[in-house]
Amino acid sequence: MFSMKRLLLILILTFNFQSLTKADDIEDFQIEGMSIGDSVLDYFTITELNNSLDIYDYLDKYRYYFFPYSKAKEYEYLQITVKQKDKKYIIYDLQGHIFYSNNIKKCNKKINEIKKDIDEILNTEGKEYSGAHWIDKTGESKYKRINYILQGGIVDLVCFDMSKKLEDKGKEDRLTVTFTSKEFAEWLDKNYSKIKMN
Repeated sequence: MFSMKRLLLILILTFNFQSLTKADDIEDFQIEGMSIGDSVLDYFTITELNNSLDIYDYLDKYRYYFFPYSKAKEYEYLQITVKQKDKKYIIYDLQGHIFYSNNIKKCNKKINEIKKDIDEILNTEGKEYSGAHWIDKTGESKYKRINYILQGGIVDLVCFDMSKKLEDKGKEDRLTVTFTSKEFAEWLDKNYSKIKMN
């Protein structure tokens, strides 16, 4: 698999287009029926969250839970971020992950399909970026990223194309779709250096 702590600061996204006609606010988008601003407790119990594969605290403010989702229609894994002291467990960042078992062509096909749908919904085009994956010092692992700035937050789509060497170590090609609230995005930007050192 991969270390979530190494990619937690990269905003990446995808979503469910069913019942979506026109969306310009981050809360209009869904992953597996969930949206920014929802309570996690409407979907999962505290016990289920505490049994996540990975739980990580962003300093003393936010916490994410990363876990496989057995009832998923699209995404194999979810990552959900809430405030640590929020008893309502409101979602501030929502990610869906699909692993492609070292088949980057499938990932690129999927991200392009998602981009096309978003461009039509928003009547705009996302900004595209590409580069070397930050965990691979050789520069052989790559990423393709498409970013949208919306009212109240960010939509981010990323395909990760891992090098053969890292694939042999279990780092798979994958698609990550992320919806991030404006509040959480601004907090991450302000505290980025502190989190990296933590």
